[in-house]
Amino acid sequence: MISQTAEYALRAIVYLADQSGSPRTTAQIAEATQVPAGYLAKVMQALSKVRLVHSQRGLNGGFTLTRDAN
Repeated sequence: MISQTAEYALRAIVYLADQSGSPRTTAQIAEATQVPAGYLAKVMQALSKVRLVHSQRGLNGGFTLTRDAN
């Protein structure tokens, strides 16, 4: 059995892998994966810290995977 945090992280990574490298905001990921936005923000911060995702601020910002999904 995996923790709720690990499940949310997996949902976010799978969602980003399906987005063909297009940046997605926390709100977009939260809506698509049915994860609470506040909790997802902390999960995404942790994923960014270990360099599984890249975050970019700004108008066209959001999260992308650091490596090719394949």
